[in-house]
Amino acid sequence: MAAKWICPECEEEAINTPPTKATPQLTAEGLPEWSHRDGEPLCPVMSSSGYVPAKPISQ
Repeated sequence: MAAKWICPECEEEAINTPPTKATPQLTAEGLPEWSHRDGEPLCPVMSSSGYVPAKPISQ
């Protein structure tokens, strides 16, 4: 059975497709590989360089 990937912040399903609804900042920094099913980037989390999209986790 294939693993199900989710956003660790909201627990919604994550898909291995770049977001279609990205901010100009996110686009300039390079689109992430993962998004929510609705095309939004995964939920933001704090990193040493500011807010970035969360990394999906396998469920």
